Amino acid sequence: HLLDKGIYENRRNTSEAEYITQMLRELLRRETKLSIGIVAFSEAQQTEIESALERLAEEDEDFSARLEVEYAREENDQFCGLFVKNLENVQGDERDIIILSICYGYDRSCKMLMNFGPINQRGGEKRLNVIFSRARHYMAVVSSIRHPDITNDYNDGAAALKQFLRY
Repeated sequence: HLLDKGIYENRRNTSEAEYITQMLRELLRRETKLSIGIVAFSEAQQTEIESALERLAEEDEDFSARLEVEYAREENDQFCGLFVKNLENVQGDERDIIILSICYGYDRSCKMLMNFGPINQRGGEKRLNVIFSRARHYMAVVSSIRHPDITNDYNDGAAALKQFLRY
């Protein structure tokens, strides 16, 4: 799900957060019974997504009710409800559907820094592997960038992200 107009500022991408919120609303309306997790690359983006969910829940009573049920969902005495997590705290959690917010992108000046937070650090490619393996059936990747936008290939984490987006 490419968002050509997504802007990355203050470690957040509001366009991606709002898009994900609308995507979740549609998934909950369909009543697929599939479990859903939302993963952001940063804590700031996780907070942005949670805020977008709260705003929509205030505007849409049906969504609010469905969201509450999904947040508390259990099967066989195991929590399997909706989660919104970031790269640092998603390990071990799986869901049928994972919605992934890449978050990073161009700023309002049409410049993009090659700063991908923990992904740029040593072992960043391993952190990505954790995220990429959380979906049991389907992963929706919401991104404001394409793979050619990542130019710091010398960094293992950035190179892994670039290859994933290419795939």
